[in-house]
Order: sequence, then structure tokens, then C-alpha cells
Amino acid sequence: MGFKNKIAVIFGGSGAIGSAVAHALAREGAEVHLAARTSTRLEHVANSIRNAGGSASAFIFDALDEFAQLPELAHIDIVVNATGFMHDQGKRLDALALSEFRQGFDPFLTAYFNIAKAVSPLMGGEHGGTLITVVAPAANMAISGHLGHIVGCAGTEAFTRALAAELGVKNIRVVCVRSHAIADAVQAGSYVGAIFAAKAQEMGITVEQFLGGAAQSTLTHHLPTLAQVADTITFLASDAASAITGTTVNMTAGAT
Repeated sequence: MGFKNKIAVIFGGSGAIGSAVAHALAREGAEVHLAARTSTRLEHVANSIRNAGGSASAFIFDALDEFAQLPELAHIDIVVNATGFMHDQGKRLDALALSEFRQGFDPFLTAYFNIAKAVSPLMGGEHGGTLITVVAPAANMAISGHLGHIVGCAGTEAFTRALAAELGVKNIRVVCVRSHAIADAVQAGSYVGAIFAAKAQEMGITVEQFLGGAAQSTLTHHLPTLAQVADTITFLASDAASAITGTTVNMTAGAT
């Protein structure tokens, strides 16, 4: 898709989605820089990309820190925000503490804001730029026990539209990818495994059965895969998608 000489920064690059996207962009020729709050798994992902013939480096970046610094880069063409944070899914209002409610949106929106503020000065102009964020599917759902999570997803999609309006004049596109539960994310070590395990335990079923039920909520009875999410993000970052900005791309197989 023409990513040779393109510089991509993947926040949450050691996670299941971030690493899948990093591999996909590197295969297309992008120079990939992986960022995460800790070094755990980060260098492993970078090494696996290099072993496959791609270009990759890694650096520590705490997206919750307003003053976190990027490495020295001449410019950035592609940014993917695949950060994730543990949060409550299941408690109803009467059992939910304010701190638990806020955990569903505070870290997600803080990270999105800090990432956008850090990278935007290095994007746009004649190079252009694309900022892509991954979000869970809850924004348009009316389900009990997900108060903070729903607010967080809705806020992420709203911030995407607002950010696109502000950065468009700098030739920076901003897009959100709304994915359903990803079929193979738990096996890939995603933090959502702990969230799904708690929900499955409460329902008296296994995580595999929980994901099977999620698949049945889609129109195709299939959940998206990591490869599909990565390929969709790769397309959205390409020149072929240059008219797409300020919107959310729906990968929930019709569930929302």
C-alpha cells in the first residue's frame, strides 16, 4: 500500500492489537516505532518484526503522563493508539464506586489526549498524517453493568470527531476503529482476557463460551480477528483512505 519511507508510531505496541498492527505496517514497508508504559513484551515484538525483515524500534512512553517525551523523530506519518486499561465491566450503579466508574473513561481519554498532543506537532503539512484509535463497541449499546465503559467508548468516538475538526487544517486525518471482541485476542495475551474471564465466571461459563455468545450477537456469527483489525487499520492509514476522517469505522459485524 505504499508505506516505504513512512514512519509509524504504535502506542500500546506490546499488546495484542498493537503488535498485530505493527507487524502489518512493517510488512508494507513502514518504519515502525513501538511504545508502551513498560518494557514487558515490547522488545520481543520489535525483535519479531526485525526477524521478519521489517524495521522496528521500541521506547517507553507512559500515555497517562502529560509530560511524557517522544524519541527524536523528524516527522510521523501514522499513529495508532492501541492502549488499553483495566476497568470494571459488570457492576451496577448500586455497587459501583465513583473511582470504578471513572476507570472506564479517565485513562482512555487521558491517553488519547496525551498521545494526540505529543504527536500532532510532528505530523501533517506536506507529509500528511493519520491518527487511528481502536475502541470497544459499547458506545451505542444499552447494557447494564457497563456505565463507565459505555461512557468511555462514547467519549473516545466523540473525541475522534472533535480532534479531526481541529487537526484537519494541518492535513492530519483522525479515525476511530470500533471492533467487537476480537476472536483471538485472549490467546495473544490481551489484557481483556482478565475482563472476559471475570464476566464468564459470573455467568458460570468458560471464556471460550463467552466469546461464542459474543459471536452469536453479530450478523455473521463471527467475531473479527486480529489480522482483520490490523489489515483494516493498515488500509485506513494508506493514501487509498485519504478521504476518510472524523468518523468511526464499524468492525462489529453488524452488532452495532
